[in-house]
Order: sequence, then structure tokens, then C-alpha cells
Amino acid sequence: MARVKGSLLVDFVKGIRADKTGAYDSYLTGQDREIISQRILASAWYPFETYKNCFNAVVQEAAKGDMEVVRQWGRTYAESILKNVYKNILVEDNPEGILRKLGQIRNLLFDFGDFDGSLISDKKAMMTIRDFDPQFEAFYHLVRGWYERTLELGGAKNVRSQFVAKSWEGDPETSIELSWD
Repeated sequence: MARVKGSLLVDFVKGIRADKTGAYDSYLTGQDREIISQRILASAWYPFETYKNCFNAVVQEAAKGDMEVVRQWGRTYAESILKNVYKNILVEDNPEGILRKLGQIRNLLFDFGDFDGSLISDKKAMMTIRDFDPQFEAFYHLVRGWYERTLELGGAKNVRSQFVAKSWEGDPETSIELSWD
């Protein structure tokens, strides 16, 4: 069973719990409801399916399906998690160094999937995600924002990104090209 760390799940759960209208109910399974009714620990592992269901629920209800909003969430989550939970990952003023550490970040947050980064040139990189849920489009937009902000936290200026392969459109993997000044 694929799992994610609670540090990724906790904010989605807070948003769902805060809603008293029942808007999120149709997105969640009985198991999801049981899990999120308990205290979510940042360091504990939780089922990926619960994470995915909570994530998609919040994307549809709070972001109204807007992937630019989700990308911005990725930027916010990167800053929050990297500055507060995984501080030792940050390599300030060294974008290339932080790219090398992104695999460590993946290992801390997911127990599956392959997140591979490679430098293409001095100020350009390709980040590729394999063996992950290919149809989880919103997640890839979040990761794009995450990568952008992570590079900025590592000292990169004027970070730009674009998808060059999209698994949700049939490509075998998802790839994000990043460049910076």
C-alpha cells in the first residue's frame, strides 16, 4: 500500500474538518472519514488513497478545479514544510545543491514513486516523476509550484517552469522543465 507522511495530509484535513456544509462528503470513503476524524501526525504514514481523496476534494471545493491555485498551494507548502519541518534539506544560495536533495525530500514524504532531477545546463533542470499515479493531475501542478519555490529558497532568481510531458495526457511520465537566473 502506497503511503504519504502526515505533514502532507494535515492541511487538507484541517480544511475538510472546518467545513460544516458536508461539501466534502461525496469525495471521501468511509476509511478516509475514519482516518481524518483522528489526530493527524506530521511524522506518521497514511494511505495514499486517503491523501488523494482529501486533496481532490479540496481542489474541487476550495480551488474550484483551478490548477493555477493548486500550483500556488505547492509554492506555499514548499515554504512551510521546508522551513518548519525539513529545515536541514535547504541549501541556501545553491539551487543545484537543493535539486540534488529533492530525492531526499521525496523519500521523507512518500514511500513510492520516483522523483528524479537532473541538470540540463548551468541554470536549467528537468524534474521527472515516474511510478506515481498518472491521472493525479492536480498533484503534478502542486509539485510544479513546490519545485519553483524550493529553487527560490535555494537562491534561484526568476524561476520559470513548464510541463514537457504529462502523464494525465498519456505520456509515460510527467516532466517539468525549470530554468532560473
